Amino acid sequence: MTRLHTEIRDHRLISGHFGAITFGMWGIEFSDRSSFATLTDTPRNACLADDIWQFRHGLRQGRWKTRLHTAQTGPATLTASAQFTALDDAPLQDAVLRMVFDKHPIAHGEIAGKTYRHRNSDTYRLYPIDKARDVRLFGTDDREIIITLDACDGVGRFAPYLYLRDRGDHWIVHARLLPTNPVDQVWLRWANRFFTLSAPDPVARTIWQMPGGQKLLWRLRERLGRHCPEIQAVPLNTVLAGQTLSLGVTCRFR
Repeated sequence: MTRLHTEIRDHRLISGHFGAITFGMWGIEFSDRSSFATLTDTPRNACLADDIWQFRHGLRQGRWKTRLHTAQTGPATLTASAQFTALDDAPLQDAVLRMVFDKHPIAHGEIAGKTYRHRNSDTYRLYPIDKARDVRLFGTDDREIIITLDACDGVGRFAPYLYLRDRGDHWIVHARLLPTNPVDQVWLRWANRFFTLSAPDPVARTIWQMPGGQKLLWRLRERLGRHCPEIQAVPLNTVLAGQTLSLGVTCRFR
């Protein structure tokens, strides 16, 4: 019988394997217009101390308290949960539980009944939870991984999504909270490696509210992959001080 082996430190998954399938460096991410907090990449305009993230916006700052708990709960089961508590009223574009798997022992992935092979497309195959109850990865050794979003709280302003993404040498799975309508802000941006240009807020909202504007531009670059210009509209909603966003997933290996 194939057993699940994991290394978990400070409630965070560092590495694991199940047969030939290897994975690791799971964590959380969340961001607003100028700050990006992450445990697995390089934060931007954000720093962490004593579980408190400090977002920097010139003279204005925002604080978030986070909690991540990962546990192996059975011979072939992992659970992960995250909480994001605003200590100040703060805008947010997303909150994420991030899971990463090595692509080489995985033959293909599946979400919303659609099958994908790894092409390094960097496409966010993003679905609301009512259209994608789980994400599945199928190993070359006939093993299977099933990831389900079992619990979430978007404080009435954020809705749960799952996505499957093929990037570099990895499959990336996110359980994600995204703003719901009516949104507080719309960030319409064009970004490249040299600079980021943002449309004035009134212009961004006008385009967002035009017929077809939201459908066309909502996270356009993410939906179309790496060959799409970095142009997209990103909505944000305000989380009030004391409110907590949460996500909980179960990862089953068989």
